[in-house]
Amino acid sequence: MNPKASASLAAPPLFTEVFPIRLENIPPLHAYRVLLTDPLSSSGQERRSFGGRLAARLRAILPGLWVWAGGVLLTDSPPNSADAAEVISAIIAENPHLFASLGGIEPLLDWTPTADTLVKVVIRGLIPALAPQIIAALSSTAFPMQNARVERPYQVRGFVIDDQPALSLLVTSRVLYAPTLRDQIDRLGKATALVGLRAKVNLSGSEGEIVKAVGLVREQRARLLNAAAWAWEREQISAADDESWVFRLDIDGSEHDFVAEALQLIVRLDDLAQFDVVPAQVERALKLKPPERARIVKAVSDILKDAGLIANAYSTQNAPDHFRHWDRPLNLVFGGGRAKSYDPQTTAAHIKALGDYWRPPRLASEPIRLAVINTLSETSPDFLEALARTAERDFNLRLEIVRQRNMRTLTPSNVDSAIRLVQKENIDLVLILLPNEASTPDEPGMEARYAQAQAVGRGISCLTLYEAALHRPEDMPHVVIGIMARAGCAPFILEDPVTSIPDYADLVIGLQLVARQMKDQWMLTGIARIYRSDGALVRGLAASMPSEGGIPDALLEKLLPASIVSGQRAVIHYNGEIPAALAQALGGWEGETGGTFCPVEITRSDTPRLYALRSGRIETAPHGSIFRLNDREALVMTSHAPSDAAAAPLFIRTEPDFSIDDAVRSILDFTVMHAGAPIPPQLPVTIHHADHIEQGIQRGLFPSVIDSAAPFWL
Repeated sequence: MNPKASASLAAPPLFTEVFPIRLENIPPLHAYRVLLTDPLSSSGQERRSFGGRLAARLRAILPGLWVWAGGVLLTDSPPNSADAAEVISAIIAENPHLFASLGGIEPLLDWTPTADTLVKVVIRGLIPALAPQIIAALSSTAFPMQNARVERPYQVRGFVIDDQPALSLLVTSRVLYAPTLRDQIDRLGKATALVGLRAKVNLSGSEGEIVKAVGLVREQRARLLNAAAWAWEREQISAADDESWVFRLDIDGSEHDFVAEALQLIVRLDDLAQFDVVPAQVERALKLKPPERARIVKAVSDILKDAGLIANAYSTQNAPDHFRHWDRPLNLVFGGGRAKSYDPQTTAAHIKALGDYWRPPRLASEPIRLAVINTLSETSPDFLEALARTAERDFNLRLEIVRQRNMRTLTPSNVDSAIRLVQKENIDLVLILLPNEASTPDEPGMEARYAQAQAVGRGISCLTLYEAALHRPEDMPHVVIGIMARAGCAPFILEDPVTSIPDYADLVIGLQLVARQMKDQWMLTGIARIYRSDGALVRGLAASMPSEGGIPDALLEKLLPASIVSGQRAVIHYNGEIPAALAQALGGWEGETGGTFCPVEITRSDTPRLYALRSGRIETAPHGSIFRLNDREALVMTSHAPSDAAAAPLFIRTEPDFSIDDAVRSILDFTVMHAGAPIPPQLPVTIHHADHIEQGIQRGLFPSVIDSAAPFWL
């Protein structure tokens, strides 16, 4: 990122939850190579697991620091060779199943630590000793609640900033329900009422969503004991009451069964009606304002600073060259090729005055076909009539309601049933009218999220509207534009002063891969959202094929057709870390097509916050704020949420030969392409609703093949 750009950084000053590590307080380290009698598999995960387990055993037996990092064992207290050999023999004898292939350890005399290795030493070896102090400090930030308590889990994540080690401190909040699961069953009347709630596994700390009430312990005990991998699991299963329930949790996509005694319910804002709690207390605990969140993180950072492990957080004061505000002028092109400055609040007026940039030829004679799921009162027919009049009068579009399903009792099963019903119709999108609930553009309410998941997870475009929007005439044009975009229109595109297509690429592609285990094989589904880099949609594609662990060549050929990508420079947006198999497959397809692929990883969850200071008050950093970690990584604030909401930035990582500037630009450009949204969501359209699509695939709802000129992901 251009250091000179920092000079133009406008007020306010920024700071982060990322801290430089103080190298002078890391003890001198000695490295050991692990000798094996039988080689481990080529899996990096298996090697890390073996090294981590060995380091843990050495910590328990020998003095000092023992850490597995950078493929070697590290310690600040090297034993003599005789003691080391004796300890290794004892470890093998104690657990031959795990360490049968361990042949010994030998010192590496010419070893030099990298910045990444030093980060791991601090996180894995030095910070754990401070855990009791950290937990105590975080506990002091809680407050009394009715039938619940606040828990503040923390995570430490490593970074390398200009070849120097750094770390971030992330503190999250969850509210644990004090009554037991059995109490909650008695309160709600049946065990199945807990399905859809979230629960924590008490002894492991992991959490997941309850997806099934499996049965009573007396019916399940033998099966659970046979499957239990840990002693604590067997103890809990053995001690559980016969009449207690067994629940199935989905934990990060993997399902596990637990007795009720092993779990504690988590109270979320979406689930308040299910719990005997004070809503204002829960909201205060979970909806932390930026000053409160910063204060909680400071409680942890002060402990690490007192221990000499970190210095002050990165800020525009101590590291100005790492910060920038994206202030590049952005113009949009509307009907007739006429351009206007971008402002989400005025976009609808420009389209009304100038027309949309492009629409499918069929819409000159055919209407946009809608299905409507109405969960509201009798006011909605008036709204739908006004919507149709506005579309025809102001945008020269006809709307046709193919089917309407009125729903007086709003439940997940009723929403599911309604969407399955309208799925059978020939429609462009489904419009869902919902009662008001707490939401932001970045975090829709529970009912909107569920409705979107059911529609998008089936490959159906979806527009959700809250009741309040029906009573705001000024929102009507935005609604029409949202419908237009989902029907395949291009209300606008991006303008570049030189070529009319941004110069960082020809195409910007959102790519997603989801593996689903079926009876006797893994099925891999790929989704490609192919846009020109000016924001015009080229194609939405999906295909499924059996996979034995790699990426089938034929799958990539269907997702990135040679007819589209040959000779083209394409930015690839990927939701999360790009798998090694995909990176390898993309490289091969580059060679086949003569294209150039520039992968960009986009991570939304667990990212350190960016803050701003205005008149001494801590706020969320404004949209377009950037903190560059190094030439490949950056934190980018894409949220348009109010400054008093502690929104998270996106973490961006590129390949070495693709500019982080261009990666950031592609992401900010494609958040603009949420046509019809007065306040755009946080994610670019290239990966928007990727979670809903994954859920639909895992449930077997998503089509195995899609070839569409309309964005089914909206």
